[in-house]
Amino acid sequence: MGAIAFTDQAFMVFPMTFKLAVLISPLLQIFYSNSFIPFVTFFTLFLAVVRNTKLEHFVRYNTMQAILLDICVMLAGLIMQYLPMYITVSVIGDMMEIFTLINALFAIGYCMWNCLKGQYPEIPIITEAVYAQVRDQ
Repeated sequence: MGAIAFTDQAFMVFPMTFKLAVLISPLLQIFYSNSFIPFVTFFTLFLAVVRNTKLEHFVRYNTMQAILLDICVMLAGLIMQYLPMYITVSVIGDMMEIFTLINALFAIGYCMWNCLKGQYPEIPIITEAVYAQVRDQ
């Protein structure tokens, strides 16, 4: 969900992405209608799925990986917010937005592809953090 913040420039460069945004806009309106919904969603997923040892390791692993990928995208958004204005409104800022969006979409696609194949998606650094959180007790 955090990658949506980087779609402004993508709509101009890739007009087909706007159609996708229109399709999921009702879900986004519900998700962002209250500032506590993302917060509650995070803790619900973390406590009810990641920490629940009764669920399969594969489900818990991929849930934690999705949470960490979302955190990485949010960090990129925070970095963009605190960059000087002359960088964010320039071509460099536009390229940074598109780069972040493409990387986020690639990571999501890579993870989905591996999940469909029944394999664990391995993303450096993220995977190590996931294994630190998802442990069988």
